[in-house]
Amino acid sequence: MVRRKKVLASLVMFLALCGLAVGAVNDWTNATGNGQWADPCNWSLGRVPGGGTDNIRINPQYILGDVKVGPTIGPGQIAVTDAADVWGPEFGAVSFNIVGGSYTSPAFVGLVTVGTSEEGRPVTNLGPNDSGGWLDVVNLLIGDSWWWHDGPYATFNLYSGTAIVRDYVWLGGKLNLYGGIMYVFNGFNMASVGQSKDLCTLNIEKGILMLPAGYAENVNTWIAAGYCVGYGGAGQVVVEQVEGWTKVTAKPPAEPPQQ
Repeated sequence: MVRRKKVLASLVMFLALCGLAVGAVNDWTNATGNGQWADPCNWSLGRVPGGGTDNIRINPQYILGDVKVGPTIGPGQIAVTDAADVWGPEFGAVSFNIVGGSYTSPAFVGLVTVGTSEEGRPVTNLGPNDSGGWLDVVNLLIGDSWWWHDGPYATFNLYSGTAIVRDYVWLGGKLNLYGGIMYVFNGFNMASVGQSKDLCTLNIEKGILMLPAGYAENVNTWIAAGYCVGYGGAGQVVVEQVEGWTKVTAKPPAEPPQQ
């Protein structure tokens, strides 16, 4: 597993260096203050990221103004980035919201923060308020990254919609499945560099996690170690083998009997 990550890191670093030769980093600035991903004025290069253009970075230190507002991909909007290095929320408290829109990247998304403060936790939200949405990436790194392994203070919340991870999830922070469904095709690295269960948690409520077939033993190990919980620990995690997948859901806590 560790060797696989080193190979991935080397490959992505090489591609990123190659990419830097042909394109600059396109930083999210929110210069207009409207928080819209699709507004070119909100990006440092004056254009919305797209296929074959730039690496992107959503980082509070590049956001203009006192209020640090991250981007929102709204209903019907389609966001695509295909640079080798797609940088997500990092270095502080800013949210990236997919609210009925779609985000696709044939690269990886790393969500990390440098610091140990809950107030500085970056959050990614997919489908809040039943808005739905679509996320489709190769690798998803939450609270971990190939370039920074000690930044677990990051959270990914899935409320509704669909998240597809075509290779691996690397979890060092918090992943909450409040609804919707997440497919992970190849594998899931829990507590990727040994993070404690207080920092690294997979919490399943009304959501569904679909892992590769044969992953039930892994999930049961996570449950026993306290890394995988249902309803914040009050519910019960359910692991099933379904049509070539390992399906992970949760039962809510039992209601007290009526008096």
